Amino acid sequence: MMSKYRLLYISIMALGLSACGGNTKTLGQLEYEPEEEQEIEFEALSHEQVREEYKELLDVFEDEKLKENIERRIADVYMLEGAQDQAENTQDASYYVDAIKAYRNILERYPNSPDNAEVLYQLAKAYDMEGQQDEAQAMLEQLVSRHPTYANNAEAYFRLGDIYFSHERYSDAEKAYQSVTEIGGGSITLNAHYMLGWSQYKRSQFRASARSFAFVLDSLLGANEGTDQLDKKQAAVAEDAIHSLSLALDKIGGADAIASLDQLDQKVYVWLVYEKLGQFYFDKELYEQAAHSYRAFLDNNANSKRAPAFHEKIITTYVDGGFPKRALDEKYNFINRFGIYSEYYKEHGAIDSTLASLKIYLDELARHNYAQGLAAGKAVEELKQQKDLDVDKISESSEKEKSSFTLAATFYGQYIETFPDDERIDEVIFLQAEAWFVAGRYDLAAKGYEHVAYNPKGSSAKQHAADAGYAAIIAYQKYVESLSDNSEEKKQWQASAVDSMLHFAEVYHSDERSPGVLTNAAEYLFGLDQYQRAIDIGLNLLDGNEQLDPELSKTALGIVAHSYFKLENYERAQHFYYEQRTFVDSESDEYKAISERLASTTYKLSETRLNEERADEAIAELLKIKAWTPNSPVRVIAQYDAATLMLENKYWDKAIVELQELKQLFPKHELAAEFPRKLAFAYRSNEQWAEASEAYMFLYQRDKDPEVQREALFSAAEMFEANKDYETAIVKFRRYAYNYEDPFDVRMEARYKLASIYDQVGDKNKSLYWLRRIIDGDKKAGDQRTERSRWLAAWAHMEYGDYFASEFQRKKLRLPLAKSLPLKQKAMGDAISRYEQSADLGFLEFVTQSGYKIAGLYTDLADSVQQSPRPRALKGGDLDTYNNVLQQQSQPLVDVAIQLHMANVERAWQGLYNTWIQKSFDQLKQLNPERFNKQESLSNYGEEIR
Repeated sequence: MMSKYRLLYISIMALGLSACGGNTKTLGQLEYEPEEEQEIEFEALSHEQVREEYKELLDVFEDEKLKENIERRIADVYMLEGAQDQAENTQDASYYVDAIKAYRNILERYPNSPDNAEVLYQLAKAYDMEGQQDEAQAMLEQLVSRHPTYANNAEAYFRLGDIYFSHERYSDAEKAYQSVTEIGGGSITLNAHYMLGWSQYKRSQFRASARSFAFVLDSLLGANEGTDQLDKKQAAVAEDAIHSLSLALDKIGGADAIASLDQLDQKVYVWLVYEKLGQFYFDKELYEQAAHSYRAFLDNNANSKRAPAFHEKIITTYVDGGFPKRALDEKYNFINRFGIYSEYYKEHGAIDSTLASLKIYLDELARHNYAQGLAAGKAVEELKQQKDLDVDKISESSEKEKSSFTLAATFYGQYIETFPDDERIDEVIFLQAEAWFVAGRYDLAAKGYEHVAYNPKGSSAKQHAADAGYAAIIAYQKYVESLSDNSEEKKQWQASAVDSMLHFAEVYHSDERSPGVLTNAAEYLFGLDQYQRAIDIGLNLLDGNEQLDPELSKTALGIVAHSYFKLENYERAQHFYYEQRTFVDSESDEYKAISERLASTTYKLSETRLNEERADEAIAELLKIKAWTPNSPVRVIAQYDAATLMLENKYWDKAIVELQELKQLFPKHELAAEFPRKLAFAYRSNEQWAEASEAYMFLYQRDKDPEVQREALFSAAEMFEANKDYETAIVKFRRYAYNYEDPFDVRMEARYKLASIYDQVGDKNKSLYWLRRIIDGDKKAGDQRTERSRWLAAWAHMEYGDYFASEFQRKKLRLPLAKSLPLKQKAMGDAISRYEQSADLGFLEFVTQSGYKIAGLYTDLADSVQQSPRPRALKGGDLDTYNNVLQQQSQPLVDVAIQLHMANVERAWQGLYNTWIQKSFDQLKQLNPERFNKQESLSNYGEEIR
């Protein structure tokens, strides 16, 4: 064994170096490594022997600092021994108990030592190795608290963060990891940012979490576009950071939140975040969110070279997710965004991967729309074969057919322009021409057909060559038909059509269609002349030629009829269309087509007759359409117009017949709503009250326009009233009054009707109720108040006054007068109050009527007092005295009546006059005959009112 003093010297040197140099080991290394400056060959000694050597030294020195260092060395040897034993054994056991005891002993003996930071650090590691995390946590907390400048505090905080995190103390973990990031130093800082992100995530601080993960990602990638420049370990961390970032982004709005993170702004690698987020959603089968993530990249990086690839990811997502319609829509978007006409294509040109996709998608979309067009066309044919033609559905399917083929042709056009040298180019041009033809773009179709027939680039459409040539002729014909008559453009296209016909006959002279084409060419040349010349030639062909082929006769009749139509000689056109139709099977499509022309011509003829103010003849022509072409779409319009003309000319019975038929036969026509409306008007105008009421009730119950329903209910009530069905009229007016607050004026009329009819049927209480509703309605009308509503309120007050007046008349004076007279006066006062309220509304008729009726009340009261029964006990002078008293009481009443009548008469002197003024004058002649019953007074009055 070496000399004790030799060991002592070396130990002192070692301890001194340790005290001066500190310890730079980390918790993450978990292995104790002594300083390499020792000269003693420790491997020759066991751990126990080394400890014994150190323990002997404790007895040699009295210096506390040296003793502390020796004890730390002993504890370190325990740590080394524990690490070695743990490495050599696989069984679970306690390997660091002695080290823990040794370190704790140091802390107890030297509590204020500045070197305790290293002791706490090693003690925390020992507890950690023993699996005693609570104790390790306590030591680490003491370390960072008592020794804030300790060199390894970053590792200490990191380990604290791990412990807190494992115990789900995420707030404490966040603070610990944050401390690591603030201290900094080495790769542990990046790990701390990563775990900081997870601590924030666990605390639902998703935006902060996303920023932390973004920091990690940016630290790794920097100016790199991807992970290719990283080593495997860094790449794995980057992948984890992106995945974690995806989780956080999902919580704060998904892809839309990426642009809001400053850490990712303008980063060349940001595409990775969008891509991984999309894949994250895709793996969870959240296909719409996945597609949205890819789309967000496109929206924010529209000009990126990666944009096409991201758009393809959208398409793939929808395909794999089972959303073919969405995938199809995105293929449309792909073409618009990256196709040959796009700004992207103009800037970036032809990118191989994009071109490959463009070829696939253009072909797919063209074929898809072509198939859609075929399906729509088939639907049109099936609808036309149905017995009851549904014009709306036929029109809808026809429009679908046209639009689908237009799109197909458009996509074929892009294919042709993008890939002009493609081996399938002729086939594509032929398909485009077919699509243009069905879409009604015959001019474009003709050019495409002629390319395939006469100037192909290859052989891909060779089998279609002859058919294409013939189709070009038909396309020319149809396009010429669509052009304005006599236009220069039409003449040019007619010439081109003839050239095409002759070219076909020359190139495909053996084709069985060539003779017919030559005939058509001649016929077409004939059609180039003026319409009058066409008529002359057609008539010459028809006149006296009994052996003329029926097919040719039919054609000639059509030419003549069409020419007359173009010349607006509709009467002659009608005749020849009618004749032409006799050559055609009544069940054929051609018959229907000629019938449509016949119907249109007849309709035009009716318009001509109407412009000539020959209404009866116009009606007759319109009814011919019903007789000759009952299945024509024009038929319903024509019959409806005929019925309308009948109404305008007050042919009520005839109009009713036509409208009844329309209502019965065409309940789904676009004009169907008008049939019962017009019919109700016709019944009303014809004073067929019962039928009119039924017709209006039909409108109320069936019409889809709420305003028509409302008006119909009121009109129905009026019809029931006109038919003296007062009970039903009341029900309908009452329903209207309760159900319709607006318009205000009609609601007031409904109340007026109810008050009047209830009065008419003798239900005075209900009549009074509706009188009150009229008065209240006008009073609360505000801005809606009208002259009519005020008049109705005045009328209602007057009617109410009449009711009280009748009560006044009903109450008779009986003895004792002191008891019966107040009752009669009460009724009189109620009547006067109503009359005055009526007069206050300012209408002359009610002002004068009110004055007259109030005067009458005073007169009647005076008469009632005069004629009241006398007490039987009164005799002689007492009776005379009683009579004088009654006379004295009644005379003032008469005087008031005279004054009221005078007020009316004075209005006559002001140039106003009505029945009530005259009645007041008549009353004055009786009440004051000395003044008003003189012949000259009457004469003067008469002169005054004139």
